[in-house]
Amino acid sequence: MDIWALLLGIGTIALIAVAVLVVFGSLFRTPMTGTERAIWVLIILMFPVLGAFVWMSWGQDSFRRRIDSPVVAGPAPAEPPRR
Repeated sequence: MDIWALLLGIGTIALIAVAVLVVFGSLFRTPMTGTERAIWVLIILMFPVLGAFVWMSWGQDSFRRRIDSPVVAGPAPAEPPRR
């Protein structure tokens, strides 16, 4: 086996491991229910690269927006008069 191929493989695995650890750190700092967190953990463990990318680009922002933005319940829209 070529030494450069071995080093490339080890480097790739190390990079993926670091990315997953960073994502888990972010995941466990984000306030959410246990079920939501368990689903994200399974996604990240089953698909490390794709799961980490999806969490960093979509997951953490959606939870932050959901928590930071207040839910405003306004009056129900008026129905048009029936004839």
